[in-house]
Amino acid sequence: MSANLKQLLIARSDWFAREIMRAVKAGEHAYITPAQSRLLAHMAGRPASMAELARQLAISRQAVHKTVAELVRRGILEVRDDPGRGNAKLVVYTEKGRQVNRAGAKIIEQIEQRLARRLGPDGVEKLRELLSADWE
Repeated sequence: MSANLKQLLIARSDWFAREIMRAVKAGEHAYITPAQSRLLAHMAGRPASMAELARQLAISRQAVHKTVAELVRRGILEVRDDPGRGNAKLVVYTEKGRQVNRAGAKIIEQIEQRLARRLGPDGVEKLRELLSADWE
């Protein structure tokens, strides 16, 4: 029996995450864990609340706090008061964090280039188009 669409998407997402971590471990930011990489990917270079990150990652706020605390300790993120929401906190990138984000973007670009060699540029563009389509 062939895999269903969800299984295929999970398998390819897992492959992409493994490829990212392989490159991360070979670079200057080798200390970044898969959980930290996933959190940073969900932030996508933008500030986010702890609650928003917990929802997006489908993990507890405690797990988000622990992951953010380690990234704060590493100087990649900082936690600030959210000016728009009273006592809420906002997780933001530091300058070092923006450098890490740019390094991550380069890794993703390299993986996409490898995919283009395997699937062809049209295949990658079609994949991007299908994944960007409105599914709602």
